[in-house]
Amino acid sequence: MYSMAAERGPFREFDDSHDAESLRLARRVLRGLTLHMRHVVLAPGSRSAPIAYALAEAEQLGALTLHIRTDERSAAFTALGIARSTGEPAGVVTTSGTATGNLLPAVMEADMSGIPLVVITADRPELLHGTGANQTLWQQGMFSGRVRDELHLEQSDLKGGSLRLEPVSRDDMLAAETQAALLLKASTTMSSRSTCGPVHLNIGFADPLVPATGTPGAGTQRWARKRVIPPRERARLYRVAAARSVSPEQRSPSGQTAQSTAEAGEGSSTVRDPAVQGPGRVLFVMGDQAPPEAIEFASGLSHPMLAEPTSGARWTDLAPIQGYRLLLQSPPGTRAAELAAAVQRVVVAGRPTLTRPVQNLINREDVEVVQYAPRASPWHDSRLPRRVITGMEELAEFAGRPGIAWAQAWEEAGLQAQSTIDTVLREDDDAAGSLSSVRAAQFVAETVRTPLVLGSSSVVRDVDLAAALTRSLPGVTSREVTQRAVYALRGVSGIDGNVSAAAGVALAAGQRVTAMVGDLTFLHDTNALLIPATEQIPHLDIVVINDGGGAIFDQLEHGEVGRRSGQAPTVERLFGTPQTVDVEALADAYQHEYVFVEDLDELGRSLAYPNDRIGIRIIELRTDRSRLRELHARLLQAASL
Repeated sequence: MYSMAAERGPFREFDDSHDAESLRLARRVLRGLTLHMRHVVLAPGSRSAPIAYALAEAEQLGALTLHIRTDERSAAFTALGIARSTGEPAGVVTTSGTATGNLLPAVMEADMSGIPLVVITADRPELLHGTGANQTLWQQGMFSGRVRDELHLEQSDLKGGSLRLEPVSRDDMLAAETQAALLLKASTTMSSRSTCGPVHLNIGFADPLVPATGTPGAGTQRWARKRVIPPRERARLYRVAAARSVSPEQRSPSGQTAQSTAEAGEGSSTVRDPAVQGPGRVLFVMGDQAPPEAIEFASGLSHPMLAEPTSGARWTDLAPIQGYRLLLQSPPGTRAAELAAAVQRVVVAGRPTLTRPVQNLINREDVEVVQYAPRASPWHDSRLPRRVITGMEELAEFAGRPGIAWAQAWEEAGLQAQSTIDTVLREDDDAAGSLSSVRAAQFVAETVRTPLVLGSSSVVRDVDLAAALTRSLPGVTSREVTQRAVYALRGVSGIDGNVSAAAGVALAAGQRVTAMVGDLTFLHDTNALLIPATEQIPHLDIVVINDGGGAIFDQLEHGEVGRRSGQAPTVERLFGTPQTVDVEALADAYQHEYVFVEDLDELGRSLAYPNDRIGIRIIELRTDRSRLRELHARLLQAASL
């Protein structure tokens, strides 16, 4: 006996058949995206109207939070800041035409930083392409090579059946919702061969682009998906609840157990200098977004770490070496130079980008270098690893335990370097009668009680050089100190979008955040200050270290050129890009609070009690960049004494 199963027809979880087809498609796309995406930033436009209306409905139904920005580049970096802070996908929506091109800088940063940015661009229908229609260009594939995956949905395909609104099953591959969900998954997929990153969804919408007349209110049918605790947040809660496997007394050379001390000191009692001739001469270089397990391993055994501010390792108690850049630049014959020369092995974790001395260290032919990379990285530097380590057992075998004399020597050298830095910065300011940008950056990084976003260019390097982030603050516990996150855009390290990204971090964190930027970085992103009156204003302190131009170039080769006879005006024009913008008037124009500070006392008072204020506040400090080259020279000279 034979039986025939009837063809399965489409099923509906909700019915919006009365509405415009463009709105119906937009809703299905959002159903797929809101499985794992909670924030979307919209830059208004006409062609993207169906997505905009559907986003407003989804927000009313509690499925996501919508943010509006007028500038597309600022919108993209705001979404990027949200995704960087939460570790989860965040979306940016734009209309067609040049609006899409403004997303490229954020896509580039997301690509090289491994940030799950979901780029949603509205497009004209394909039948209008090649006709000279307004705001029409070929948007499909425009981010190819920089996105993990891309998808084009054409509304006209609904009639041909190659795209479906009503799926025949929950995993129907032709359903718009399923395709959007699979695209979103590509933004968060991590393995040994792939990493998180941006994805691009381009949708060709056809008229009409507005809801049909008499459309029932969004509250009459709950079409938007809502989820419970997100997977990453659930995993974070589990990690927080788990006890650390390494006890505090195991963390420092002075607190090692008798057994570990004996093991570390084997063979070192007969040598003249156990620090540079004993076993275990390993350094860890912790770059941007270093894997947490590598930090835990190194700090648990007190391996010396050269930790960048955004590595996540700068907060641990003893293992991060203070003033390490100064140590690596110390001239031959000094104790620091002997230590650096004695390095046998280096473990690179995360992406180190801030200093040439670190690059010189890991490029040395006499040093065995490995990269700890348990997952694929969004960047690749063929100079770094001779070998890649993916597991903790292999890492433990390579690094072993540090020699106790070795770890103590680096710790002591770091403390001495930090003391030298503090003394030189203080004496230089006293002689000049004003603050340098380096000392101001050091003070803010050590004083601020909120998450901190560092601008690209000089600011992040000044913090890396001079700030001892674990110095105690009055009334702040050590636990609170270690929970202060530090962010920076280190993917391609551009100055565009830094303030917008900081605003995104603040929106995602739901608390006050401090951004510290140079004047050009601030002025390059003033559209971040333009918050529509209908929108939630991020709680953000923006510390602007204003030295009237680009300070970093004077510390590079161009600074030497500028000191040649007759070259100073040319270098200043080409690289210094001097500016005289009235920052207070700018803040007033955008109706944000403004504070001008002149010294550390005023700066400290301006940063105190962050929970007592709301909205955006701009704190300006003016410094003299002409002092910086000589200041850095004095630091190197002091390190050689």
